[in-house]
Amino acid sequence: MRYVFSFVDLWPYLLIAVVFFICLFLKSKHNSVIIYLTLFIFCALRYDVGWDYMSYISDLESGYEEILDSRYELFSKGIFLIGSYLNFYPIVFIIFAYLTLKIVYDSINLYSINPLLSWVVYYSMPLFFFSALSTIRQSLATVIVFYSYRFVKEKKYVYFLLTILIGSLFHVSAVIGILILPLVMFPISKTKNIILFILSFFISTIIYNYLINLNAGISSLTRLQSYILNDENVKPNKIIYLYYAIGVFNLLFFDKLISYNNRNKDFITLFNFGLIMLNLLSFEPISSLRISAFFMLYIIYLIPYYVKFFTAKDHLIVQFSITGGFLALSFFYIYLYVNSYNEFVLAKVSFLPYKFWFFE
Repeated sequence: MRYVFSFVDLWPYLLIAVVFFICLFLKSKHNSVIIYLTLFIFCALRYDVGWDYMSYISDLESGYEEILDSRYELFSKGIFLIGSYLNFYPIVFIIFAYLTLKIVYDSINLYSINPLLSWVVYYSMPLFFFSALSTIRQSLATVIVFYSYRFVKEKKYVYFLLTILIGSLFHVSAVIGILILPLVMFPISKTKNIILFILSFFISTIIYNYLINLNAGISSLTRLQSYILNDENVKPNKIIYLYYAIGVFNLLFFDKLISYNNRNKDFITLFNFGLIMLNLLSFEPISSLRISAFFMLYIIYLIPYYVKFFTAKDHLIVQFSITGGFLALSFFYIYLYVNSYNEFVLAKVSFLPYKFWFFE
């Protein structure tokens, strides 16, 4: 059955867009709180919004013992056990939404020079907010790893390792975050970043053959291998080229971005490494996006600096353009889902229609 698209169905996403534009013109110090609460309410009240939503409910309904024996990591399993014990499935999505968005909120407050633009990028780029509606465990692990950067910069390495451990107890793929430590401790120059980025397009086959033949005796490594190699029906679309365009832009203006804040060298390198991971794991597109998200999330710190490329009198119109452009991207992403469903590529639209759990 084809999905009959109606603009009425877009009302929650239009409402979010309106909130962003209101905050843009208000210039309130509370903008970050307003956006955080808006996105949290959207996530907490939703029903069957997100690819894996119903499968999580099915797991919850399977019973206490089944959850104990499930494949979920310890902390994720604990949240599902709470939902099962209370016999109230929405609490699982509420807890994951709160933890994920609260960590993003705290991270943005730490390092962003323009929280509004950082939130816009987090919300609009499909790898982040929209992914968090589906892969709730991995998305929480992603933002925990994202936050761990703080401890590397503060040279609190024990805290950094503990943060990575906590992330892996929500989703094992968080162990990849350990690579943040050497990437930040041993800065990579502009030239080396460019060389590594170019080389990554050519060595995917070598990585694939290695992983196929990898005999991991450690269960966690075996599970990580399965996450990387596991095929899915959904394939990434041309939005991937936007990520490349942003990465190339960062490298072209590497020195200029660093002149605004030396910390941007870390963010450019980390985002570039995300693109490298995207290329190295290109034989399994969906997993390559999920793994690369651990490093590409740092783009939410970089894009606010793009405004500084322009004179002060143009800052508002530039911020308006960036906000409008990224919000348009979020609607385009939803359109792609609807179109793929109507062409029988996907089994569900995933993000439409928006429904409230208390009506179901």
